[in-house]
Amino acid sequence: MRKFLTGAATLAFAVTGVMASAPAAQAAASVPAPYKLVSSCSGSMVSGFPKVLKNSLGDTQGSLRLYYSSANGGTNCAILYDVAPGAHPMTVTLKRANLSYQGSDSGTFETYAGGVAVTGAASQCVYTSGTLSMGSHSVDRFSVSSGAVGCP
Repeated sequence: MRKFLTGAATLAFAVTGVMASAPAAQAAASVPAPYKLVSSCSGSMVSGFPKVLKNSLGDTQGSLRLYYSSANGGTNCAILYDVAPGAHPMTVTLKRANLSYQGSDSGTFETYAGGVAVTGAASQCVYTSGTLSMGSHSVDRFSVSSGAVGCP
């Protein structure tokens, strides 16, 4: 979605000379604080990542990446990549253990879902997961979950 919006906004600017805002349905996509949707993840990749998404047969497709930065009391950021051509439904989630809710990015994307970042994550366990659908059959669904990461 972001890749399309970026291209559409650039085209709108080039044609009209003004920057168009995203349609209301797309602008409504948000996550509760302290989670944020970001265009890219900064920091270092966490040990044990990237994790590969697998289907029920063990076939692989795409990867889940988790990054950590010491900024803002510790920031984790998760992003899900798809390498297959075309757009596919994807979801990436990130949960800080001491919160009762999670942040996620979900939609039909060509390259990636996320990043989803959470601040205040120093000395906190985080959990992240990703799903990717390549079709309507169970073998077309790929997923991965990290379990607890970064625990003190």
